[in-house]
Amino acid sequence: MQQINSCTCEQELLHYIDSLSLVMVDIALFLDTHPCDKEALETYQHYKSMLKDARSEYTECYGPLLKTDVNCENYWTWIERPWPWE
Repeated sequence: MQQINSCTCEQELLHYIDSLSLVMVDIALFLDTHPCDKEALETYQHYKSMLKDARSEYTECYGPLLKTDVNCENYWTWIERPWPWE
């Protein structure tokens, strides 16, 4: 996913996050039965990093997807922006 001087389209970024999340679930299921597979572990870490970056970009551009993404040092900001489905 490339970012060109501005945030990626919100719906495109949400779709990308969903796709990465699905890949992570699939790899995790494989790892449940093959816990020592080095290539699968490396692949899992790779997609985990990609998902973290995509969620960070979304949070920076459009607000938090999860309550754990909220920056709440002085004020609870979770309810300040529209929900992702609005």
